[in-house]
Amino acid sequence: MKKGIQGVICDWAGTTVDFGSLSPVAAFSEAFERFGFSVSYEEIRTFMGMLKFDHTKAILELTKERFSEQFGRLPEDKDAQAIYDYFEPALFDVLASHSVPIQGALDFAETLKKRSIKLGSTTGYTASMMDVVTREAAKHGYRPDCYVSPSAYLPGRPHPFMIYKNAIELEIYPLSSIVKIGDTISDIREGLNAGCWSIGVALSGNETGISYDAYEQLPKSILDDKRRHAKEKLENAGAHYVIEGIWEASELLLRIEEKILNGEKPCRIHA
Repeated sequence: MKKGIQGVICDWAGTTVDFGSLSPVAAFSEAFERFGFSVSYEEIRTFMGMLKFDHTKAILELTKERFSEQFGRLPEDKDAQAIYDYFEPALFDVLASHSVPIQGALDFAETLKKRSIKLGSTTGYTASMMDVVTREAAKHGYRPDCYVSPSAYLPGRPHPFMIYKNAIELEIYPLSSIVKIGDTISDIREGLNAGCWSIGVALSGNETGISYDAYEQLPKSILDDKRRHAKEKLENAGAHYVIEGIWEASELLLRIEEKILNGEKPCRIHA
């Protein structure tokens, strides 16, 4: 059995593709507008990383008082379904153009291959959504060894089952030899609940929520504020480490591997 890190399981949007995790936010915003109920980007981003139908219901639960004021009743499952029915086509309209690998993702995947570390992945997207994402990402050279989507039979984040499925498919054990990398609070909790090392992604992902152009052009003081805010949220969720983007992950893995070889295991704080 390989010593040290045996596998890395990455999220997709905001971590390895779609800088800023912009596509689901735009699609949710359009879906709620078409339903006739406005929600903010911040409210949408609160639950990013979940299975998208569960995400829809979570937004409605968060905004139920405002919903009640507007419609005279509390939101029901039929409302979530109606909004989700608007969401899916809106997301499919933008998925392909938002599936380009983030800078550093291809180099990171190549580094793992050279070190005989398997690359898996989990997501909040459905299997049909992932058909688009994986196809487009592969055109640019990003092809993880495994990807797992949530379903009716495999609950999504923060449950650990998609990580378990990756471990089975990739034949990896123990789970403490796996590093999970993701940009949302639900990513962090997924990793912790599975007993893995959990790394948060601050600047390229959901907690900052800016495009790559904005990332390059924002004044340093503003970017630093966004970095601190995102880092704090991910650390409070229990992340063992927080990086700016996938481009910083290879160096951090060396530190985690040293800990594993010294007999350390990831704790489950704030899971």
